[in-house]
Amino acid sequence: MTSFICDQIIDFEAASTYEAQDIERLIEQVKILVAESEESKVVILLRNAHYLTTRAFVILYNYIQEPFSTNAVFVLVSSDKSRIFPPLLDLVEHRQSAA
Repeated sequence: MTSFICDQIIDFEAASTYEAQDIERLIEQVKILVAESEESKVVILLRNAHYLTTRAFVILYNYIQEPFSTNAVFVLVSSDKSRIFPPLLDLVEHRQSAA
């Protein structure tokens, strides 16, 4: 398990902001924060992730698949794992087993 002290945390509540454009804005915010400083550590807490639309999940999935800075960590929190985009779950579980 990788651990670090973060410089920024983005608390994203998916129950109220669950559309594709909301995730696009979140990703832009992450890109800006990471670009500001190569040493900056950003944690994105995505609460109630199961509320995201399929399109929002696809956008998030595509971003997480891209090679991006290791200075950003996404934490998805959900009370209903069965409603999380299956390819995203597969990706996360694969990366966990590889670590």
